[in-house]
Amino acid sequence: MSYAVISEWVSKNSRQSAEGQAQEQAAKEKFAPGVMALGAKAVYFIYTSDTTFNVVTIYPDEATATNAAEKQRAIRAQASTELPVSMTGEVRGEDFASS
Repeated sequence: MSYAVISEWVSKNSRQSAEGQAQEQAAKEKFAPGVMALGAKAVYFIYTSDTTFNVVTIYPDEATATNAAEKQRAIRAQASTELPVSMTGEVRGEDFASS
């Protein structure tokens, strides 16, 4: 089993705009590797609309996710400071089925 942390975000920029494309590049080059360095098995940035996205982070277990929580909050604060994005919610939990 794994443990997932899912955060919901909103951006002031359309994903189609030049600014939105720059945000996407920052996610790929800076923020995803930062989360992976916390012990994540995988991290996915998923568009849910033109201006919203979710970040799904998969950890090997709850202990690893809990140990990463403070540093993950710091990465989120950095993203909110550097980019016109804000987190609107978070859920956490252990997976019970996968394939």
